[in-house]
Amino acid sequence: MMISVGIDISKRKSTICILKAYDEIISMPYELTHA
Repeated sequence: MMISVGIDISKRKSTICILKAYDEIISMPYELTHA
């Protein structure tokens, strides 16, 4: 089983999403703000 983690990093926040193979979503995209 393959799991992909996508992380989009910008100056004030990061967006993260976790997917299994064939586009099955494990974790919906969520944002983390930087301190």
